[in-house]
Amino acid sequence: MLMLLFQLGNSRYAIPAREVVEVTPRVRLEPLAGTPDYVAGLLNYRGEHVPAIDLCQLINSERCRNSLTTRIILVPFSGANGATGTLGLLAEAVTETLRIEESAFADTGVKVDTAPYLGRAAHSSQGMVRSITVADLLPQQLRAQLFASAVH
Repeated sequence: MLMLLFQLGNSRYAIPAREVVEVTPRVRLEPLAGTPDYVAGLLNYRGEHVPAIDLCQLINSERCRNSLTTRIILVPFSGANGATGTLGLLAEAVTETLRIEESAFADTGVKVDTAPYLGRAAHSSQGMVRSITVADLLPQQLRAQLFASAVH
């Protein structure tokens, strides 16, 4: 399975490339009042207003660095009441893909109730890579807030 690799702090993470709509350069994001710190803001993606979350802030409690390889990964996302839209994931070192067999990912044996999106891990030529389950990134209340009027 082809995985898009990225970095959050000093750790490597990945999501399946089939879940990626596009990877864009980091752009200026409009702040969204009343949202958690890890909601980086709103971007205009081809005429669509897309909320973006800062994965570094969400996972490591530090904002993503402003570098040339810090990118926004656009993924489809299901919001409130089955509404669908696009979600931006701000991450660092978004520069490569890696083919890792799905069977190479194993349960870490660690369960963090506040981070259900942290999936299994695999060992690769890049070291340990943890998968992120995009569908589990946002709590239900935030889904409803960010995707309240998304297209069905």
